[in-house]
Amino acid sequence: MSANPNNRPTWLQYLANELIAWREHRNLTQEELAAKINYSPSMVSMVETAQRQPKPEFIQACDNVMDTSGALLRLYKELVIRESVPDFVNRWRGIEESASGLNTFQLSFMPGMLQTQEYARAVLRLGLPTASDEEIDTRTLARIERKKILTGNKPPMYVAILDEGVIRRVMKSVAIMREQVEHLIEMCELSHVRVQIVPDEVGGYAGFGGPFTLATLDGEEIAFLDTTLSGHVVEDPGHVAMIRNRWESLRAEALSRSASLKLMKDVATQWTL
Repeated sequence: MSANPNNRPTWLQYLANELIAWREHRNLTQEELAAKINYSPSMVSMVETAQRQPKPEFIQACDNVMDTSGALLRLYKELVIRESVPDFVNRWRGIEESASGLNTFQLSFMPGMLQTQEYARAVLRLGLPTASDEEIDTRTLARIERKKILTGNKPPMYVAILDEGVIRRVMKSVAIMREQVEHLIEMCELSHVRVQIVPDEVGGYAGFGGPFTLATLDGEEIAFLDTTLSGHVVEDPGHVAMIRNRWESLRAEALSRSASLKLMKDVATQWTL
């Protein structure tokens, strides 16, 4: 794999250089490392020459064998996120990480913060039907990494309002949906996570305008609008106020927290039958 036009190392080359440095520091040949991690020497060679994108399992095995305290996997995850996530998402990611509160509405899919790995993979595959398996893997990893915001030392207050179809619509398989809804219920046990459902009987409502997220940052609100091809960060006070009004309308239509949890448990039971 050649360097980019600006003669700066690609993320794969950067990762390869770190892997080589650790291997040589541990006085291992490519063949010796390959034998210890149960991969072929050719695989190690291709990774070290940036001709092959490794999976997390490969990097984890290298960390374990070379006793790096997880340094390579941490680097891999950070590089993958930077490479696979568009600039506008990286900007929003920074806002998410600094926010004291996140209010999100989703009409069709589970919010990224609440997705399981297999559900995330299924959603990404649906949206990127021609993408390679490697690209889906990297985007899935990037999405799952974002979830750590909810389990960190200072998580934001996170409120999600979902259309009932989100928890009832089969995403690839019943097994994936069962795991996903059960995970959703587990997340609701966290004191800073609330999920409310807009039931089918409501009919038409403000949510049909599309998904969005409101972030509270330093006492002010910033919005993010999801579209099929991209996303848009909204900071204009007037536009943010309009989105806030939509949020209040959605809250008025949604079931209470306890009624929503009961519905989720009922649906989870149906997925197990």
